[in-house]
Amino acid sequence: MDSSSIGKVALFWDESFLWGLIAYDTFTQLSINFGLITSADIQEGILEKYDTLFVPGGWASNKAKALGERGKESIRRFVELGGSYLGFCGGAGLALEHKDGISLVPVTRKPTSDRIPSFSGKIKLNQDEPNHPIWSGIPNKAAFHAWWPGQFSILEHGNVKVLASYDVPGDGSYVADLPVGPTMNWDQWEKSYGTNLNPERIKGEPAVLETDYGKGKVLLSYLHFETPDDNQGQKVLLNIFEYLADKKVQLGQNTASKDEWVTVSNGSGIDKILVETINDLEAAASDLISFGQHNFLWYWRNPWIIQWRRGVRGTEYCTVYSMLKRLALLAPQFSDDSDLIKKTADLKEFSLPFFEKARQLLTLERFAMNRGPISPLKSNDENIRRMREELFSNSKSFGGYFKQIIDRIDAILLPMLKKLLP
Repeated sequence: MDSSSIGKVALFWDESFLWGLIAYDTFTQLSINFGLITSADIQEGILEKYDTLFVPGGWASNKAKALGERGKESIRRFVELGGSYLGFCGGAGLALEHKDGISLVPVTRKPTSDRIPSFSGKIKLNQDEPNHPIWSGIPNKAAFHAWWPGQFSILEHGNVKVLASYDVPGDGSYVADLPVGPTMNWDQWEKSYGTNLNPERIKGEPAVLETDYGKGKVLLSYLHFETPDDNQGQKVLLNIFEYLADKKVQLGQNTASKDEWVTVSNGSGIDKILVETINDLEAAASDLISFGQHNFLWYWRNPWIIQWRRGVRGTEYCTVYSMLKRLALLAPQFSDDSDLIKKTADLKEFSLPFFEKARQLLTLERFAMNRGPISPLKSNDENIRRMREELFSNSKSFGGYFKQIIDRIDAILLPMLKKLLP
């Protein structure tokens, strides 16, 4: 590996969406030396230029599909020859042993029937390896953010070091749409929802793992140490990068907010076309978010994620809104890019009907909730089933109309973000 690249991080972008944006923002604010890479880049050998591959959250199965066998083999070779792999949440899931995984670690996923699939918020960690460098300056039992994590199942033949395990939930945490608190009757709620909810089920379960793969290191976490405004989590993140690169991370003084990273132009005629098109899309997405709020289907939990009621899609609507909001912020800088203008026009024509159909679906789901708890995937209402399949597919992850929209947004957003990097 070229010594000049030591300490440089490759941020894997494909199928990360909201989680890719969060990582991009955190890395930029911390002045981490990183580049944005795609599956196509990995297949062409770009990892040779980097020391660490960071894979953010998102559905592991979708990431694996994007990589293909050639991409997955490129990652295995990169780590085997001495590179480091760091995966959070879905990025951790991608490294496991399963049909979609890269098999970097002798670990698989606990089946849904044996885990809590819908925890979110802060949870305390017990440091199983308190002297490990990633915990430098971090007290034991500190709380960090988990956003709907999976759970590790370490195989018997595995040579895996557990760096931390789950302890008790912190303040403001949720399971599904239920706030965690001492008065919750979890047995009753589990019977009502038909799924595991009691957070006691994850206490003592491994949360952060490390192992070797060839000459390289693999570090996986179901905690999101890159969560915005989590100073202690970001300290762990920096500790991890220093540990993996075996080098002190040199930080700049970039403390600007993401709104200050862009320079807004006065706007030519072409510029106004691009900006107005994206602003129309952002307004449509914002109206949909407001519609959900007014119908008591969700509320803003923090500046970047909504808390939604069980039975409706939440991260999906929040993701498309957040990505369009970022496009609106960046658009004024790309006034002369005819390709982006064409893509945004196509995006607008394709997307506006989605927002109207989403309103119709949310209305049907809102009325269904009046009759009792509803499932996010199953329904006895034929209209709800039909519209869910059209907009999101029947997959627990997502597909359908929604997937086509965020892929189109992604094709516009990625080149913009790349051009903003040094």
